[in-house]
Amino acid sequence: MPPHITTAEAKRQGLFGADVYRHSHLLYKDDLHRDWGVVWLNLEALKAFADTVTIIQRHKILSQRAAVKDWQDRGGFQSDLTFPWGEATAALMEYMNYENLKIASGFELHLKARLLARDFILHEINSKIRGYRALAKEQSDRPIAKHELIAIQPYHFDGHQNYLPGLTQTSIKFSRITNKPKYRAALGLTTQQLDIINDYRLLRNQIHFPGDHLESPNIRGYPRPIIEFLTGFINTEIVDWSNQLIAKHKFNFQPFVPFN
Repeated sequence: MPPHITTAEAKRQGLFGADVYRHSHLLYKDDLHRDWGVVWLNLEALKAFADTVTIIQRHKILSQRAAVKDWQDRGGFQSDLTFPWGEATAALMEYMNYENLKIASGFELHLKARLLARDFILHEINSKIRGYRALAKEQSDRPIAKHELIAIQPYHFDGHQNYLPGLTQTSIKFSRITNKPKYRAALGLTTQQLDIINDYRLLRNQIHFPGDHLESPNIRGYPRPIIEFLTGFINTEIVDWSNQLIAKHKFNFQPFVPFN
């Protein structure tokens, strides 16, 4: 058998393994596998968010911040009152860099789920392969639809599994999704939502340079406690949406549980 024939030809020949697909490339095969991938990415995003003090201990943190404000209103250090130190707030401060890393990772996974749901390619296109160079160059500025990639070459079979030629093993950069206008427009989110997400993307870099101060004007400028933005976004854009897809396709995922 010649190497790397088309999937259609491999199936016509009845070759062993012709019904097997490279896992991540299967996301582009049809709507069912696409939506499964959307739920899968959202589940990983939910895990990242749920692994934070910010989310899990949010009620304690809000209560402790209210106690601190009351302490300040009553004189603070000028009074004889004991500072209302709380374990949840202390943990949030100690692990803040990890908190931002996890929250940013959750957002990155979800944004890629949104692109996938709109039939865009999540993989970086290989600019070193003839025939894909122009599309790879365009990918730095705009999301590439799967039909554009498949128009160059359809699925191929390598003797073991099917794959889409032209895709690398890396995914598109988070910074590209949050900063490039055409990517932002493809996500279906508001400017405020995307700007807050981009602040978290920047804050995650503090894990590499602890102590450096990074501005987060959109997070700080949010008119209510930022936890309200986070839980509201997660419940609507991740939990509700995923549960709709799980019900629609009868996927074997457990229903997502919202944060109350």
